[in-house]
Amino acid sequence: MLGHYIWTLAALLATSAAFKLEPLISAGAPAISNLTTAPFVKIANGYYYFDLGEKKNWFEAYQACRRMDAELLTFETLEEWQTISEYVFEQNIKRLYWTSGTDQGREGVYTWFSNGQALIGGMWGNAQPDNAGNTENCIEYGWIMGKSGIGLNDRPCGNNYQTNFICEAAKPKTASFVIW
Repeated sequence: MLGHYIWTLAALLATSAAFKLEPLISAGAPAISNLTTAPFVKIANGYYYFDLGEKKNWFEAYQACRRMDAELLTFETLEEWQTISEYVFEQNIKRLYWTSGTDQGREGVYTWFSNGQALIGGMWGNAQPDNAGNTENCIEYGWIMGKSGIGLNDRPCGNNYQTNFICEAAKPKTASFVIW
């Protein structure tokens, strides 16, 4: 409803000879505002949703993110991986989470499903990926139990394995108006 009033005001001001209306659109949320990006949390330059509720298989997790107009987590850089890892540690939400990583397109060739890019090295857990039982095609991120701490691990995608997930949203855009 508020959007309707803003556009009505904008239309009135735009037709008035005494005023000039210039819309400005910029990437990201304004630094000085009381706006919230909930349920997404801003971490460094990204916006992330940590689902800590009912565990899902990889496909259900992917669908849940898409319903929020987001994607399963994709680590595009080692810096992003380190930043998310620090956040998870600081917030004490050390769990396992689905990412968009998979080798479902071609066995042994891991890519991020959200953008088609290859996974970069340095993020895998110890002795991973291992495709245990020839059934592990989706990538989880987090504290790998009984292994050497945090990293990526391959797991079965379907109903026989369910876990939490992290969604990553595109950066919001801010629209503001300058009235002359």
